[in-house]
Amino acid sequence: MSPLMVLTSLSITDIEAGNSLPRGTVMFDSHCHLGDVSESKEALRRAARAGVRSVLCCGYDGASNERVLALRKELPNLAVAIGLHPWFAQQAIDPVVAAIRREQPSAIGEIGLERSERYGLPAPATQRHVFEIQLQLAAELKLPVTVHSFGAISLVLEVVAAFPNVRGALHAYAGSLEQVKVLLNRGWKVGLGGSVTRAGARRIRRLACALPLDAILLETDCPSMAVGTRPAAEVRPEHLVEVADCLAILRGISVDSLVEQTNASARELFGANVVDSTHLG
Repeated sequence: MSPLMVLTSLSITDIEAGNSLPRGTVMFDSHCHLGDVSESKEALRRAARAGVRSVLCCGYDGASNERVLALRKELPNLAVAIGLHPWFAQQAIDPVVAAIRREQPSAIGEIGLERSERYGLPAPATQRHVFEIQLQLAAELKLPVTVHSFGAISLVLEVVAAFPNVRGALHAYAGSLEQVKVLLNRGWKVGLGGSVTRAGARRIRRLACALPLDAILLETDCPSMAVGTRPAAEVRPEHLVEVADCLAILRGISVDSLVEQTNASARELFGANVVDSTHLG
């Protein structure tokens, strides 16, 4: 099958008939929202059985940050990120900053900028102010960030340029390789998730094939991003296997090779203590 045919016609049936996760392979979900999942601990048990042994559990506003931190109290090995997402940039930033300083998360996020027609989206100036505060904090604390950039990658690049020592992941990025080369050259990564599993998803699949392999992280964004077999609300970290299967087929490599490299990239960004520590202890 030609690369163009793969981009346009690869279906979930092809994925299920393709690679499978080799026994003993351990995966890392670089972005999920288990604070929004009622059965979070059971979801982590199922993930572990599927080979997803570690995750980065992200908050995005005051309430979700509290849920994520509460989950970490129950599961001390759980890696967490807390921050203020652009959708909620109107919320007070000072308590978020205080929580980051006090709780010592593994990363700051989910943060970033969005330009869209979404109803109630905070003003661009407010988003930028909150984003800059959190980037400054990341620089001070030497923490990585996980960044939302929907419709705003040019502005994200502009803001991030002022913080040359900050590295992070562009979560759910779906633009072009050319746009983000400057960040990749600084050690940033790109999170790829369930979007690549959807038949006909030409743009994201083109990006998935074009990115250097060492720039890719695997993520589910559960329960906010669908995969080929189920809607977003049903997605959990265990479904990272489906993302890995699809990416391996798209790139013409084994799942084992893909996971080995994406895990190495995640260690480079978040640290081995995050990627290699099992969330269930």
